Amino acid sequence: MISLVVTADSDTKNYNLAERDKAFSEAMAQFNEPFEIVYTICDDYGFKNELKRIVSGQKNKQLVISAPATNTNTLIYTALDFTNNGDVLLCTMDTNPEVITKILKQHFDGADIVFTKQKENWFKSIFTSLGRTTYQLGLRFLGRGQDIGCDARVIYLNARSVNTIILNPTLSKALRLVNPDPERHYRVVTTEKIYENPTLEQKQTNRSFFALGIVSMFFFLALIAMALVFPFFNDGTYTGIVLVGVIVWLVFGILICVVSARQIYKTRLGYPVALNLQKEPVIKVVEYVSYNSEIAKQFSEDENEEIEMNHTSAMDILKQKAAEQEILKNELEHKQEVTEEVKAEIKEEPAQKEEKQEKPKKTTKTTSTKTTSAKEPKKTTTKTTSTKKSTTAKKTTTATTKKTTKPVISKIDGKKTAKTKK
Repeated sequence: MISLVVTADSDTKNYNLAERDKAFSEAMAQFNEPFEIVYTICDDYGFKNELKRIVSGQKNKQLVISAPATNTNTLIYTALDFTNNGDVLLCTMDTNPEVITKILKQHFDGADIVFTKQKENWFKSIFTSLGRTTYQLGLRFLGRGQDIGCDARVIYLNARSVNTIILNPTLSKALRLVNPDPERHYRVVTTEKIYENPTLEQKQTNRSFFALGIVSMFFFLALIAMALVFPFFNDGTYTGIVLVGVIVWLVFGILICVVSARQIYKTRLGYPVALNLQKEPVIKVVEYVSYNSEIAKQFSEDENEEIEMNHTSAMDILKQKAAEQEILKNELEHKQEVTEEVKAEIKEEPAQKEEKQEKPKKTTKTTSTKTTSAKEPKKTTTKTTSTKKSTTAKKTTTATTKKTTKPVISKIDGKKTAKTKK
């Protein structure tokens, strides 16, 4: 089985994770070989939940989540321990799927280890190749192995190489810069586009080789001028100053070669895997997600709960809106009924005024007919008082009629509360 280990240690999202996963699966499945995909990320990765959703729905995929700010070498070393003890193809989330296809073709053609290298145009390739040669010369002066000068994050490793890396955590990346299994032959895939959107760190290797190549070119031109051009114009004789200058220049060139090789090698290695006092790797795995893991089930349950909460909140909002509309309708009906009652009362008031004006006229007639005796004015006074009492009684009756209209309004309020309860 081939394990595809995909590292995603940055939050630059210039791609769709579902489409990337589909492209990786198609590139692995076209060779009819059993495979698995192991994603390794940090806990502070911005699109962690999307990867959880992808991995929890497929059987041949895993997700290893390490502590925040874990370096790339530690991520890769941790993921190698979760593979199925077979060959491993390392890549990044931004790796071009066509490069994966080319690497697998080289493997099935007989290569046990396959490296990748960025292809440059003819002008840059001159300085880049010269810079790589100078870099290899500096590593020999330092007593280190030959660095192939390829990309250490996109590489195919056989099972023996993977075991060698796991048993030597201090040499985790150093064994990916060289051939970790010298008994096996390796091949190099040169492609124009390893990454679809390369970062500055991914471009740094070729830039450092290109800059070192330019410096090496000027160094060799100056050495040729001192060693060949000067004797040619002086009848083939060297003076003492020229000999001393050539020797000093060679020593200076070796120093530049060693210092630049050490610096490039250090940047290519990156941060090492953290070790404790017993020289054991210190690895902190925060979460592990697979198809049958409890975390994946919990994630799916949490997701369903979120969907239900969103559904219930939407229903509550609709119910609130419906209740508000009913309240507005009831208030409008209440206002219309009140206005109708007020209009009816306004119509009744002129009729009551006419009755009041007619009754005092009758009292004047009775007083005018009975003016003969002295006792009669007392009767008239009693009559007038009775009329006043009658008018007051009428006023009270009108007041009572007005009061009787108020319970009608209270009944309307009762209907309003009943409608809202429905």
